[in-house]
Amino acid sequence: DGKPFFAYLAFQAPHDPFQLPDDWRDRYKGRYNQGYEATRAQRIARMKALGLLGADATVFPRLPNVPAWAELTPEEQRKSARRMELFAAMMENMDDNIGKLIGYLKTSGLYDNTLIIFLSDNGPEGNIMNLGPPWDSSNFDDWGRKGTFIQYGPAWAQVSAGPLRMFKGFMSEGGIRTPLIVAGKGVAGGGRISDAMTHVTDIPATILAAAGVPSPVTFEGKAVIPVQGKSLAPILAGERGAVRGPEDWLGWELFGNRAIKQGDWKLLWLCKPAGSGSWQLYNVKADPGETKDLAAAHPDVVKTLEARWTDYAKANNVIIPDNSPVCGEADLE
Repeated sequence: DGKPFFAYLAFQAPHDPFQLPDDWRDRYKGRYNQGYEATRAQRIARMKALGLLGADATVFPRLPNVPAWAELTPEEQRKSARRMELFAAMMENMDDNIGKLIGYLKTSGLYDNTLIIFLSDNGPEGNIMNLGPPWDSSNFDDWGRKGTFIQYGPAWAQVSAGPLRMFKGFMSEGGIRTPLIVAGKGVAGGGRISDAMTHVTDIPATILAAAGVPSPVTFEGKAVIPVQGKSLAPILAGERGAVRGPEDWLGWELFGNRAIKQGDWKLLWLCKPAGSGSWQLYNVKADPGETKDLAAAHPDVVKTLEARWTDYAKANNVIIPDNSPVCGEADLE
């Protein structure tokens, strides 16, 4: 109708269950027969070659509950590779449909005046849900069809997370560091990579700035909590490299796991067995894989960031649960 618009498109893909049209299910047949260890190593090497990772970036090791690929039977390997094939095809199918959307914007004359923001909502899904029949189809040839519930588990989740630690449900980098791609109106140049510290709360602030709309103070007579994030417009325009300074910090909490990040420092609390059940400290710029706990060496940094956690929890009314779907009956205090 010629008026400005906001569109939010939430794809189910590539979230499980992995389901595809039949003509898409075999797009990646045989691609992952080499296994998850070799695939992960290749991806990390390519990330370094593309400049997405530093040449000396640390890599979180294979989880102890994930067997080496060579330890699997041929049948276990066949089924495991098939799970990743379906996931990859689902990714390409999503990309194909995003292409149709962008094509529509271009043919409609809307593309040049549209800001497009693409992001993942969390790290890869490494948890397995045992749903039972009819979802867990025993017929291998039906995997990926309607009515089946195929997941790929922690081994392939580590592939998707690259060098990072853990995956969805955890506040380690593999659970919260996700892709963000921005293109279109207000973005200067193309193909730029930014390592600025950003957060999902920056998205509404960025959209409001792009639209020239002030953040609402009230809605239907009730006060609206101020937007917490920062507009990324200066980064997108190429005017600044970051919107946060050394004193800015961010916090997270989910299922009792929690983290605070300020500058290159990150204070992380993960329940056992994923973590220690106590605060751990990492320099995520030097150690993106979170492999070296520096808490004992920098007690002053731990103290400062613990205070930040207290501020975060108070500001956001955080309540630590008695139990957790990823921690079980572990002590979460």
